[in-house]
Amino acid sequence: MAAQIYDESYCTKALEVLSNGESLVAVAAELGVSRQTVYEWKDKHPEFNEAIKLGLARSQRYWEQMGHDGTTGANKDFAATPWVFTMKSRFRDDYAEKKEDNTANSVIEKLLEKL
Repeated sequence: MAAQIYDESYCTKALEVLSNGESLVAVAAELGVSRQTVYEWKDKHPEFNEAIKLGLARSQRYWEQMGHDGTTGANKDFAATPWVFTMKSRFRDDYAEKKEDNTANSVIEKLLEKL
């Protein structure tokens, strides 16, 4: 399969797809390329990279609005558990539970502290 040639119009399409809460894989599918091609275009084309960044922010906003609507009663069919799972999985930087650094609590370190 021949490599698809990049076109600046892909910025608009990527932004459109991501603004609807979808993922980078959805962008790749819409453009008819692989996820790897999307990553390569991000690296090579600053305008595409910016569109992806803005689109990912809008995607997160889409999901946050869904959560807001669900928790305020605007969406009566809201399912909190899958929403939380989605947020923690897709938007790890903002929603993943922070793990404590337990390196000092290893068995060996505890033994060494007693010596």
